[in-house]
Amino acid sequence: MKTATNLSPRRSRPAFWFTVGALLILLVALALRLHRLDAQSFWYDEGNSARIAERSLQLIIAGAAGDIHPPLYYIALHAWRALFGESEAALRGLSVACGVGLALFAGLTARMLFGLRAGLMAAALVAASPFAIYYSQEARMYALLALEAAASTYALLAILDFGLGILDSPPPSSIGVTGLDQSSIVNRQSSIGVTGPDQSSIVNPQLSIALFVVSTAAGLYTHYAYPFVMIAQGMGVVVWFAAQVGRHAPLRPAWGALAVFAGGNLAAIALFLPWLPTALHQITSWTVARPDYALGPAMLDAWRWVIVGRTLPLDQAGPAMLTLTALALIGLVWPIASSNRQSSIYNRRFLPALFMALMALAPFALLFALDLYRESYLKFLLVIVTPLCALAARGIAGLSAAWLPTNAGRGLRLLSAGLSVALLSGVAALLWPSLDNLYHNPAYARDDYRGIARLVQADARPGDAVLFNAPNQWEVFTYYHCPERELAPAIPLTYHPADDGAVDAQMKPIAAQHTRLFVLYYGERESDPDGRYEHWLAHNAFKADEQWVGNIRLAVYATRLLSATPAVTATFGDAIRLESAVVALDPQSSGGLIALELNWRARAHLDGRYKVFVHVGAPDAPPVAQNDAEPQGGLRPTDTWQPDEVIVDRRAVWLKPGTPPGRYGVFLGLYDSATGQRLSVTAASDGATHGDRLWLGEIEIR
Repeated sequence: MKTATNLSPRRSRPAFWFTVGALLILLVALALRLHRLDAQSFWYDEGNSARIAERSLQLIIAGAAGDIHPPLYYIALHAWRALFGESEAALRGLSVACGVGLALFAGLTARMLFGLRAGLMAAALVAASPFAIYYSQEARMYALLALEAAASTYALLAILDFGLGILDSPPPSSIGVTGLDQSSIVNRQSSIGVTGPDQSSIVNPQLSIALFVVSTAAGLYTHYAYPFVMIAQGMGVVVWFAAQVGRHAPLRPAWGALAVFAGGNLAAIALFLPWLPTALHQITSWTVARPDYALGPAMLDAWRWVIVGRTLPLDQAGPAMLTLTALALIGLVWPIASSNRQSSIYNRRFLPALFMALMALAPFALLFALDLYRESYLKFLLVIVTPLCALAARGIAGLSAAWLPTNAGRGLRLLSAGLSVALLSGVAALLWPSLDNLYHNPAYARDDYRGIARLVQADARPGDAVLFNAPNQWEVFTYYHCPERELAPAIPLTYHPADDGAVDAQMKPIAAQHTRLFVLYYGERESDPDGRYEHWLAHNAFKADEQWVGNIRLAVYATRLLSATPAVTATFGDAIRLESAVVALDPQSSGGLIALELNWRARAHLDGRYKVFVHVGAPDAPPVAQNDAEPQGGLRPTDTWQPDEVIVDRRAVWLKPGTPPGRYGVFLGLYDSATGQRLSVTAASDGATHGDRLWLGEIEIR
């Protein structure tokens, strides 16, 4: 019998080229994740990560107990911050490292199951995955979660190999398992790297067990979605064990591997026990809005995220989705199609492909079975990128080698390798539009708190304040805007206000102390589902401006009229009467607010929706500032007015920084929001028509 050392020369060259190829792929993965790493602002959750990482370990753990995430990522980020700093790029660097590690474990897993070439292809697919890259550039825990899932699965597969099962012959006696026919491995060397598993990738069993326990426990301490991975692994182990029974294999090694799997999970859960009561409380008490959705389109949308991430719309993602899915299916069935052995799960070459399919599909199915489909939860599916890419890599390796004869020469093998590279390049070309959008398309940029902070800082003045209706906004905003050094303090509002009285008690002192408010509305359906804060501001303040910055609605309010001048009244169209108007015409500097209080009455029911506009400018020139919005900040559109009901409409015009100085008229009018047609204005004093806007007075901008 040949000894294990006889195999080393036969394996050295493939192992060398795998190492070289893997290093090059990991460098590409690193470059793709570092490219424009700090081009985008921290968004809502990233700011929370940055501020939590500033705390002591004791405060991090205490803060995590009141959050919906376990503490491990924040602890790791705290240590990372101490080494690399607190800039955007530095804090995102931890996720970059996890993303590169994910590509490494994808390569190692596919190499162990499907061969050297499949290992390289899997690493390359994960390296170029838009889904993986997106969350490798985010200072959140999802890249770490995916890395832990990949490491745990790799270790589990190695554990199963030792007892086993997956390969056509038991592992080498040099790792502690006897009964090996070494010649069977030698005879398969020609297929290693193309169609068969790679024995040389099997690692020490004790290290595998330790890695499985540590990575599983770390996954539990990283995110409460990690049990999806554990369930998928359990399903794979059950199928693997059933295969051992079905093929009448000796069950003692199988029972041993099963015991190691169960014991490893119990050990990981034991390590998690100190946090378990907190976890159960957080999971059972956390409430989120549940959207209505059709199952088919929702599943298609979730699969789009897995293949191309969130940065490519569905109508452009079809070719990439079809190609990757087809390659994964080929990778699943290829061990059967290419084998003259049993075409069932008892086929040992099919079993690892089936295991990978379960690892990919079980978390996906659980997301919908537990009714967790919503955009903010699709990132949980990052854990299925590794098994999916491993299957797709197996498909590429199989297709590129399908035509090779048994005793193919070096030239044909090089041609086969070139075909693999060509197929991989085709997949990369299909994924590139998503990456291009990620790097360069502002439509897919994260919420720009950095830009909002700069906007406020550019015109900050005494009397300003910045309000936040959702938790954790304060953290990200103050990462860019230090209230202690700036003129505008940052004030978080109460999450889920109990009633209008509680809102009034909180808002009255704020409005009394500040003349201008910047309000950042985010996630109102969850943070303030009844819109109590916005209604209070609509009735007690003067809304000057509103703009969307990503998912943030930034509104600017004045809190008082200052000295006010009554304006003339008039009728607009046939049925809308301006009963009274008061406008503040004090001289203003650039950045100031012109407040108005308008009292409207409808003479009859209005079928159309009309916008009120206030323009500041010369009579014969475009306005230098304006406010165009439906009454009461959009909360009382004209088609909801009842006849003879008085509608109090408070609004303001923001003279944004850069408004040129001069004397300007202030004009008021209404127009049909569907057609843009302005209503004619009839003065109440003389009944004469005065065009399509009413002159309210003149103001000086200094």
